[in-house]
Formats: sequence, C-alpha cells, structure tokens
Amino acid sequence: MKLVISTNVSAIVLLLLAFLFYSVVFATGHMSSFVHIMRGESDPKLWANIVGTLFQGFFLSLVYKMHYKGVSPFKEGFTFGILMGLLLSVPYVFFMWANYLVRYYGVILDGAGMGFRILIACIIIGLIFGKKEVKQA
Repeated sequence: MKLVISTNVSAIVLLLLAFLFYSVVFATGHMSSFVHIMRGESDPKLWANIVGTLFQGFFLSLVYKMHYKGVSPFKEGFTFGILMGLLLSVPYVFFMWANYLVRYYGVILDGAGMGFRILIACIIIGLIFGKKEVKQA
C-alpha cells in the first residue's frame, strides 16, 4: 500500500514542482532557446506528462522500497534523492546540450531543476515509507 501512496504523492509533487519551476524559469527567459524544440501551445500532450510522472514516481518508489533500511526516513530519502537526482539529471544535461541547439545555461538550469524535484520527491517517498517495523520474536 505504501508503494501506491508514495507513487501517487511523489507524482503529484513532481508535477506541481515542475509547473512552478517552468512557470518561473520560462517567465524569466532563461530557457528561451528551448522554445524551438517544444510542442506548441495548441498541442501540449499534458496526458503524456502525467503518465510519465506517474511512472517516474513509481520507479523511484519501487527502487527506494527495495533498498531502504528504514532507520531514518528523512536522511534515507535525502540520500536517495541526491543519488537519483544526480543519476538522472547529470547525463540529461550533457545529452541535451550535445544533441539540441540550446544554450548551456538553460540546460544546466533545467538539469538542476530536475535534480531538485527528484530530491524533494525522494524525501517525501522516504517519509511515506517511514521506519521499518521491528518484528518481535
């Protein structure tokens, strides 16, 4: 049951943080070089963002569930978030900059935002899973 809850809550958090992040970042013009590779406002595919974020929340929750020790939920979620954030965002920055005509500053900002969103989602996942119950003999 914790897997279902953490999947949904982390997906909601990831979506909300992405909305806030991109609303602010695009409003300031720091990612203007991304506009030419994005879908237009008439064809947003919002459903695909929701499905992708649900999968992201599920896989983050599943990997966390398989490897957490259940001692300190915040600390384990934070550590897991740092590792997963780096694992996903650092290669993304290099792949985007290498393959698309975008400014490096925007890509770095996008990657940092991704890493931050994943960090926050993983902390929440850790808090949802909490401490493992010790079975009495």
